[in-house]
Amino acid sequence: MTADDHPPAGPFEERLWAAYRDGQRALCLSLLREADLALPITAAAAEGREAPAWATAADAGRTWVLAYTSVEAMRLSTGGAATHCRVGSMAELAAGWPDPRWGLAVNPGLPVAFMLEPGTLARLAVPTMAQDLLLEPGSGVPVVQKLLAPGDIPGLLAAAEPRVSGYCHHALDVSHIATPAVLAAALGRPDLLTGSGSLNILRWRPVGLGLYRTPYGGTDEEGRAAVAGWVVEEPPFVGMGLVPSVDNVIREYKVYGVGLPHGSEIWELTVEGTEHRKAIYHGDLRRWLLIGTRS
Repeated sequence: MTADDHPPAGPFEERLWAAYRDGQRALCLSLLREADLALPITAAAAEGREAPAWATAADAGRTWVLAYTSVEAMRLSTGGAATHCRVGSMAELAAGWPDPRWGLAVNPGLPVAFMLEPGTLARLAVPTMAQDLLLEPGSGVPVVQKLLAPGDIPGLLAAAEPRVSGYCHHALDVSHIATPAVLAAALGRPDLLTGSGSLNILRWRPVGLGLYRTPYGGTDEEGRAAVAGWVVEEPPFVGMGLVPSVDNVIREYKVYGVGLPHGSEIWELTVEGTEHRKAIYHGDLRRWLLIGTRS
């Protein structure tokens, strides 16, 4: 079989092939956003004898990570050289992306192929909050949250119009993590654990989604420019819109002095894995209402 007569390997490739044939690039990218891609690995990695590595190819302009829409496409594109793979979504790729200067080559050498620049990859993998709502209009405005240092709480509670700056993250993406130490590690903030091992968490529903910017960028100006981003941060910053955690896909946002809306809450996650609410912000009264705990 040659690349020219490669038939679709399943329903996904059938839809992708048809969209490509009809010149519907936006639909192609939308399909790829939701796809699971095959990433070539060695036999040793497949057997667990070595860590999986990124399969790459380079041309005069860029290094490309290789990915395929099916195992059949991978074998055909590589002439049978690649026989093992791991599977990952766009977001999972972005969470562990090796270099913001690298692009993603999907099905290189096949009739239906895509060479995605890093900026395109970042925005496909991690849309902005407003774009998420357009893609899933029934999902509603998400809850975001931010870990608080114990010393931050008194000033926050004293503010009639509380505001926050820095990074916050999508609460749904960490809803499966029930222990403070694991959550703090996933977010790269073990320093925010209290003396008793608990975590204080601020949660709210954003107002003004444009104020919650997805942090596309890099650890230097070259990396920022490579993804057409706007943020330069110290490592381990990912720059793809995700918390720097290879084992987790956690969307994050950067804010500057955004006002907290009515109903914002402060919670404590204890070492036992239980949560209790400590305070809720009342926008009409312009003050926090403290919640007592039961003994």
